[in-house]
Amino acid sequence: MDHDLARVPILERLGPFRHRPFALYWAGGLLSNLGTWLQTVAASIFVYQLTGSALAVGLLNFAGFVPILLFSVAGGLVSDRFDRRRVVILTHVVSTVAAGGLAALTLSGSVDQVDLVVTAFVLNTAYAIAKPSLTAILPSLVPRDEITDAAGLNSLQFVLGQIAGPVIATIVIAVAGAGWAFLVNALTYLGPIASMVYLQRRHLGANRPLGAGRVARPAPLLAPAAAGAAARASEDRPAEGSAVDFVRREPWVLALLVGVVATSAPMEAVRTLSPAIATVALGAAGGDAGLVVAAQAAGSALALVLFVPLRRRGFAKAMRTLGFVIQAAGLALTAFAPTFIVGLAGVALDGFGFSLGFPILTGTLQAEVPDAMRGRVMAFHQMAHLGNRPFTALAVGTLAAVFGVREAVLAAVVLAPLGIVATRRAWRLLDAGPSRAGVEDAAAPAAAPRPRSGDVEGRLLAEDAATPDPLAS
Repeated sequence: MDHDLARVPILERLGPFRHRPFALYWAGGLLSNLGTWLQTVAASIFVYQLTGSALAVGLLNFAGFVPILLFSVAGGLVSDRFDRRRVVILTHVVSTVAAGGLAALTLSGSVDQVDLVVTAFVLNTAYAIAKPSLTAILPSLVPRDEITDAAGLNSLQFVLGQIAGPVIATIVIAVAGAGWAFLVNALTYLGPIASMVYLQRRHLGANRPLGAGRVARPAPLLAPAAAGAAARASEDRPAEGSAVDFVRREPWVLALLVGVVATSAPMEAVRTLSPAIATVALGAAGGDAGLVVAAQAAGSALALVLFVPLRRRGFAKAMRTLGFVIQAAGLALTAFAPTFIVGLAGVALDGFGFSLGFPILTGTLQAEVPDAMRGRVMAFHQMAHLGNRPFTALAVGTLAAVFGVREAVLAAVVLAPLGIVATRRAWRLLDAGPSRAGVEDAAAPAAAPRPRSGDVEGRLLAEDAATPDPLAS
């Protein structure tokens, strides 16, 4: 495959996808997310059909997402102390075995609710340990000035899985039963395993232990001189520092994490209540819960299509605030929707608002936190993004049981002003820049500016020219 300078404009149009390691990393995550959403929605529909209770679905989700709270910090420690690629491979092998076991039980007709709860706990334990490594790998796959775009695209593979997974779940359950849905999920864990094997062969994406609690920066995608300075700076930074102390020193991190909770919790509220929203609030069939989740994801996907061009035109500041406003409007529309179609439009707005702001919050953390601390801080991000789910699920399930489904949806609107205040505070603190010694870029000498993206591009083009493209037709 010819990689000459004449092709650079074409490559530029692909954004982060023009970097093959990121493209394969992204594809593996997409495959895994398809299976995960397929199983998640199938399990929720199964429990609701069995019990007719939104609270029962909330309890299932609570049991499934407790591991995010219990093991995310451990996952961050593992991410910063061990080879991140190997962590991802091992945890996904465990997930393959667990999901395959559930599929076998279901197909044999011997599955019960306890099996579903135990499997959800195991799968989410593996996820909690793997996720900090996955998110900490991303900045080593693209230039620094593309990290936010890459974070947006990473959210896109999540919501594409969220769109297709529920629809596939609805079809598979109707045609073949839940057992086949669980089997497909087991096979999709092979996607991240394959992408990590690829990164291992290219020597990308891991911080290798050096002993005495120190870690090395992943094989860099920087120009050689900047790469040497980055490696020396990273080696000199201890890996065992407390992430809690880091967050105390850098209050902008905590403010961003509050914003992550405020934008993520409304998404989970809709997912948990989706069977009740479809049947009780909107008068549809129980199986249409998958369409409610898919509509939310469709709104997210549309926002992510617009995200990169809007951010590049300088609208990032407006997008993070507008996202909360749109989420609040979507929740209110869903709560007062007179028809199923109008309700789906409200749910889609909730997803749209989420995807306008969430990639900005995530990309900022990934770009500004030092590599040696990134795994642990992204574990906190994971707890904010996903760890709120059991509490959100339990809260909205209880509100729906006591006050009603529409009232439970409307209650989530109060999170929007909290998110706006928190993110504005985070950016005010970030603008104070000089005091943030803990987040200086290790990729450049102390007195020098950060490496230009053009230097990174030269390195990437040189690597591509020397390596056959496995994606070439």
